[in-house]
Amino acid sequence: MLRTFFYLGVIHMRLFRTGRVVLAVILLVSPVTQLLAQKYSPAIDYESVMSTYFDAESGLIVFKEATVIFAPDGKFNGQVVVLDSKNKILGKFDFYKDYKYKRGVYAKAYAKPPAEITLTRPGVYTIVYLVDGKPVTRMPVRLVQTSAGSDPFKPQKKYQFDGYWRTFAYIAMHNSSGNDMLPKVHYWLGGKDLPAGKRRDTTIMTLFRNGKLVAHGKRRGSGTIQSGYFRPQRSSLFFPHTKKESSNARLFMLKDWLVDGKYELRMNRLSDKVLLRSYDFKVVNGKFEPHPRSRLGYQPQTDYIAPRAQNKAGGFATEEVIWIEDRKIE
Repeated sequence: MLRTFFYLGVIHMRLFRTGRVVLAVILLVSPVTQLLAQKYSPAIDYESVMSTYFDAESGLIVFKEATVIFAPDGKFNGQVVVLDSKNKILGKFDFYKDYKYKRGVYAKAYAKPPAEITLTRPGVYTIVYLVDGKPVTRMPVRLVQTSAGSDPFKPQKKYQFDGYWRTFAYIAMHNSSGNDMLPKVHYWLGGKDLPAGKRRDTTIMTLFRNGKLVAHGKRRGSGTIQSGYFRPQRSSLFFPHTKKESSNARLFMLKDWLVDGKYELRMNRLSDKVLLRSYDFKVVNGKFEPHPRSRLGYQPQTDYIAPRAQNKAGGFATEEVIWIEDRKIE
């Protein structure tokens, strides 16, 4: 039973800025003795976890593939389970024993279809990945009912998922035409980020160093907000410029980011200037300070987020990234 590997820990409350949604995360902590079983416990690439298919209206979750980091050699004994807020198993799905790809410490595993579950009771759920029967990575999500189905012409109840898409983002390096690298911010936007009654909007990012504006997105906006599920986005930053100067704006390159200081990256809706995200991070001695959860040995191990993400250029390769988080409100 899965309960063998868990005990009920403290309840963390996170107050999401937009909509003031309270997300109660039930922490499920694995015993320390299990974490010492090998030098580096397997983990699931967090970007791939957040890219799981969460339906925009029905409450359906479909598991397909997972990128395994520190992947065990030989056959892969992996599962993914869905727990409710009382630690009850609602669904458990197996992965194929053979990896689809294996390269060094990375591997690609595929869930045996059908690996899907439909949730219809609003509340907090936890998705947990297991390897050899031990929990390795988890992610809480919240299901919100958006329509009671009382309209006789639209009798279907509708739901929406909420969670870390609105607090996490990462910075990845991209090749540029010169010798310098171009950092891009990868993040997620969804229907939860829209103002009431709208189905589409745009965002703009602003970057502050020690309280001073040093860069922002193009003044005409960048990230696109659409109704429904959270979609991945990515944006570059530019030196301050007017809307008229957008077409000739100068990119904010890696060397410009790596100036020591305390940074705040804000994301606002373009239509009404409402603040959607506020990420804080530091640059120390010319290097990004890593997110605490991305450091090897982070406890509890199930909350470790490897500083890697799938390389969007194609293929199986992963790339080093800097995870950032909106931690303004706890």
